Amino acid sequence: MTFRTSASNGLSRRIFLASAGAGLLSGMLPAASLAQAVGRIIVPFPAGGPADFMGRLLAEKLKDLLGRTVILENRPGAGTRVAAEFLKNSPADGNTVLLAPVDPIFIGPLIYSNMRYDPPVDFKALTDVTGVQFGIAVNAASPHRNLGDFIQAARARPKEQAIGISTVGTLLHFLAVEFVAQARIGSTLAPYRGGGQLVTELLGNQIAAGMDATTTFLEHHRAGKLRVLAVAGEKRADALPDVPTFAELGFPNLVASSRYLLYVRSNTATDAMSQWSQAVRKALAMPDVREKLNRTGYDLLSGSSAEEVAKYSNGLAARWAPVIKASGFKGD
Repeated sequence: MTFRTSASNGLSRRIFLASAGAGLLSGMLPAASLAQAVGRIIVPFPAGGPADFMGRLLAEKLKDLLGRTVILENRPGAGTRVAAEFLKNSPADGNTVLLAPVDPIFIGPLIYSNMRYDPPVDFKALTDVTGVQFGIAVNAASPHRNLGDFIQAARARPKEQAIGISTVGTLLHFLAVEFVAQARIGSTLAPYRGGGQLVTELLGNQIAAGMDATTTFLEHHRAGKLRVLAVAGEKRADALPDVPTFAELGFPNLVASSRYLLYVRSNTATDAMSQWSQAVRKALAMPDVREKLNRTGYDLLSGSSAEEVAKYSNGLAARWAPVIKASGFKGD
């Protein structure tokens, strides 16, 4: 992969700051004007995947909690930029929200020069929804029984040990860059058009290893078709308690995970933001929702305040922005 240095206008403007204005109401009393309108949850990934499943699960529950119809719309493409741009161009009436990972929001301005939106200006994050872990996986028939086996083989025969990644210009991409550097291996990073294509080639033994969200690998890991060697979270993934973290395996700096957040237009009315955030927190507390999200591979969260979202987002950006800038990667 060819990297070149990209310009930055300064982290103070580019790092996404979540809004502190989304207070929670003590009761759920939808405003009459909102109760009559259809709510839309925009998901930046295709139908049929884990993110689509999560969005549809929430839409089903929020219909009753908000007292109005809530539908899901898939707006995939351009590393979540298509969906984010759609939100920016939607009315700030509290009827449209974006359910998306946090990392493309703060990474985008660091690597793309043609962004049509400015995250800290155009969007506000209301609450987190789920945690997303990243992992490295191989075919179950691979001779690499653990991460050490893969590293040893990659040092000896790097051209044969390419690592597929499902996206570029994302936290996953730069985690893979850091893994290659810290493990001192010469593996090539091979970008794919999504996790589905990556998994297909892993199952077909067409690539040695793959890195993606654990939600991509979970079903095949449980079925004994793929083997997840390590995850990158601060702790083991809720759905993969048998898989060690990179930190446990001698890589204490390879700690990275993302979260799905709920975003609205920045000038959305406070009461509308409060209704969405409280309804999501109520949905996340439902036992059947928690069971289904865990089974899909997400780390369970209970929702958070806007201040907590801001603290998390800023910490993630502070850790990874220097890595992204040092890589010299430019997305366009």
